[in-house]
Amino acid sequence: MLDDAKRAAAPKCTKRRADGQHCKANAIRGTDSCRRHAGKSLAVVRAQVAVRDEVLRWGLGDATVDPGELLLRLVTQAAIRADAYAADLSRIVAETDGDLRKALTGDSYTVTAEGDPVKTGEYVRAITKLEADERDRAANFAAKAVAAGLAERQVRLAERQGELIFSVIRAILDDLNLSPEQQAVASEAASRHLRSVS
Repeated sequence: MLDDAKRAAAPKCTKRRADGQHCKANAIRGTDSCRRHAGKSLAVVRAQVAVRDEVLRWGLGDATVDPGELLLRLVTQAAIRADAYAADLSRIVAETDGDLRKALTGDSYTVTAEGDPVKTGEYVRAITKLEADERDRAANFAAKAVAAGLAERQVRLAERQGELIFSVIRAILDDLNLSPEQQAVASEAASRHLRSVS
């Protein structure tokens, strides 16, 4: 009886059967489709659900946050931090006559804006480690983002933006009351220029 209650409470497939009725089969955990309507191999669906579950377990957002968008933000944040660490490291290395070994070992010092000497060797080692960790983190998030299908989502968004831009250009051309020959030339030119920037 408890199993029946669990089965009844399980999320149901939201797709429609061939006869037009709702499927109502149990959905694959983390999706809105049953095995038949998922349209992908079970291994692919399980991998996507695993990525989504892991992102939600991180506790970086609630269930209403799109995991793909969250991953994209995390990739960006990690890349920005890694670049900031690299810039700071480059500055310190430049202050030690461009010698990374000298910056990493021994007693290296820099001078503050007030003219005070500051020992930087330990800081350089720490910032080198932080940069490497952030780059690894960014790569990890990027791999998860690819697994979550972000690349496909970005392509769809770019296609929609292109269609929108083309429809705006088409509306502008229609408002100009051009002859059919002029409209054809303008449409071809607009298409050519849009392709060149895509």
